[in-house]
Amino acid sequence: MRKFLPIAYLLTLLTGCATSNQVSNTARSSIEERLLISSFEQALARLDTQEFKGKTVTVDFYGLTSDKDFAKEFFTAWLEEQQVQIATDPKQAQLHLKVFAPVLAVDQGQSFVGAPSFTVPVLGFAIPEISLFKNVKHSGHAEVKIYTIDGATGKFVDQSPPAIGEAQYDDYTIMIVVHFTRSDIDQRKWDWEPGD
Repeated sequence: MRKFLPIAYLLTLLTGCATSNQVSNTARSSIEERLLISSFEQALARLDTQEFKGKTVTVDFYGLTSDKDFAKEFFTAWLEEQQVQIATDPKQAQLHLKVFAPVLAVDQGQSFVGAPSFTVPVLGFAIPEISLFKNVKHSGHAEVKIYTIDGATGKFVDQSPPAIGEAQYDDYTIMIVVHFTRSDIDQRKWDWEPGD
């Protein structure tokens, strides 16, 4: 029985060191949220708003995800920043903007060389992932298109070409201990990177 006691201690230590949990209280991580906003901002920057400046407009925003409500408010604030007046009463609007965001999403892909984590059968302890090389790619995508309708007649006036924005966040691990990140989203003063 005493022969197995050191093995039991070792297994207990390995189990304690091998497991880690990630707890998130939100539907998305902060990185995913920043990727969405960054790609959406890039798409908006590609839109031409010259025909709307100085005019009063109403905005109907359509999207395929639950983010469309936030995106509508963000788009409306962005329009106001571009010197476009937003009508509180749709009857007073000179133009009616139908804004479509068919793409507003974050994709994730992974490349991995090494041994994945696994649980030892019967004993029930976890062996950690041992990565010789690991790359987790997150990419944010946004597409926006505006259809302009005359407020008085209800007739179609114009449509914008699709405005597309993309943002990247790549997380690398080499030989278990070397970890770095490459990203094109803006760093903010409160940013921290995993492992800092």
